[in-house]
Amino acid sequence: MSWSLFAFAFVLALGARAIEEGAQEEQFVSVWPEKSVVEYGQSLVLNCTSNCGNIGLETSLRRITVGQGVTWKAFNLTSVNEWSPSPLCHARCDNDKAAKIIVYKIPDRVELDPVPVTEVGEAFNLTCRISDVAPIRNLTVTFRKGKENLHVKSFENYSAHKSSPVTVNYTLVAQEGNHGEEVTCHAVLDLSPEGPRIEKASPNQTLSTVVFQTNPFLQSLDFIETNTKMSVICRVLGIFPAEEAKFNLSFADQNLRLKNVTVSEGSVSAQTEVSFTSAGEHELICTVSLGPATRTVNKVVTVYSLPNPVLRIERTPILANQTVTFTCHSKGTVSPAPIMYLRKSNSNIEVVYGSALSHSLIAHEEDNGRLLTCRVELKIHGHSVFKEASVNLAVFYAPQMNESNCPSKLTWQDGTEETLTCSPWGNPKPVVECKKDEELYNIGVPLHVEKKHEGLYLCSATNAYGSNTREINIVVESYQPNTLAISLAVLAIVTAASMGGVFYYMYYKSHKIRKYRLKRLQRARGAPMEENCLNGNAPV
Repeated sequence: MSWSLFAFAFVLALGARAIEEGAQEEQFVSVWPEKSVVEYGQSLVLNCTSNCGNIGLETSLRRITVGQGVTWKAFNLTSVNEWSPSPLCHARCDNDKAAKIIVYKIPDRVELDPVPVTEVGEAFNLTCRISDVAPIRNLTVTFRKGKENLHVKSFENYSAHKSSPVTVNYTLVAQEGNHGEEVTCHAVLDLSPEGPRIEKASPNQTLSTVVFQTNPFLQSLDFIETNTKMSVICRVLGIFPAEEAKFNLSFADQNLRLKNVTVSEGSVSAQTEVSFTSAGEHELICTVSLGPATRTVNKVVTVYSLPNPVLRIERTPILANQTVTFTCHSKGTVSPAPIMYLRKSNSNIEVVYGSALSHSLIAHEEDNGRLLTCRVELKIHGHSVFKEASVNLAVFYAPQMNESNCPSKLTWQDGTEETLTCSPWGNPKPVVECKKDEELYNIGVPLHVEKKHEGLYLCSATNAYGSNTREINIVVESYQPNTLAISLAVLAIVTAASMGGVFYYMYYKSHKIRKYRLKRLQRARGAPMEENCLNGNAPV
């Protein structure tokens, strides 16, 4: 308060006191203002008035006299640095008067703690922190969400005068609709009517709520081979806000690098690829975090080792009717409990529990071209995984000739087209030559048959593993008409014609007789011709 204003107010107060004294001359001591409000560390002017003389002010605060008269004296408390000062105006008489002073301190800061991200349905705290403030009993703290008052806290029962920090907490249950809403903390220090009404508010804090309704689930194979890639997808449904979900995927204690994250309405998924070099059962783990909510799903994936089998033939080339040995083994380390099969065509000829086998058999001509397969197989969680190596058997043998592929006798007709055939079997395919009187004849080429082709042919078949020969006797028959058959055919034709003539004559004669008799009957009856039955079977 400025000195000029104080002086004016004091004069008014003094005049009022003079009027009072004129009416009554009793001894008195008074202080003005009787109730003051001052900020901590600021100055305050008090006026002591008395009709007793020798006016003074008793206080521990530093003071200076700023004015006086016969019945009054003004004092400036230059720095009010006590929280509950009680200055006392006194005079020569025994009547003392104490001034009531409220010392206040405006808080430097009003802060709302950052609001944690909270899962819907879970409780969270709003915490408002107010720096040193006094008097706390005059303080009101309000939490607001938008324009809505969430909670009001007052301290009217607080008795301490000294300033101190204030912390107010309020618990909320997160709702889905709270996401994105703003909350604030308002502090009001109300010193009216003698003092000011001071308001301060914290910066806004935005509420973040999350929905995490279901556990994530993993999509992957149950088993993979070492050093092969497997796609892994971790997916979560019923999540909000989905784009803020964070994924951590690990396999066999190694973190996996995510290839992509896909967000759709209410769901999110992360995809990656996994490959591992060590066989065994390893744990695939997916952890999804959204705010404070964390969900984890795990799955055991079996990594197996199954190298390609190697199939070898101990003796080559393979000759018919000789013993040949086949070996098969896996090229590298195999997971436990493999089964190895040796199959010829579609039949097992050897089965061993292990990753290597050896089998001997006698090769036969009919084995040529057959498929020999070595399969190594593992059973994993009831499923079979296998790898195969195959060879087509090549069994070599000398040419073979018999009646079916090279007939010993052929009968041809003179003047016709015929083909000399002789097709022996053998591996490799034999070369065939047929000669008659040292003249070579081509096999499989059409030939115009003549009488000179009749005779004995010598056919030979040769390949790298031997040769064979066979004689073929070709008979050429000349064409001779069958006179007996022709005579019989002519006789049959003449006989048929004669019998046909006889039958026709008999039919014609019978028909003419019926017509004659019919005419005679019609004349006798006198009936018109068209009314008589012309049926040849009618009675005459």
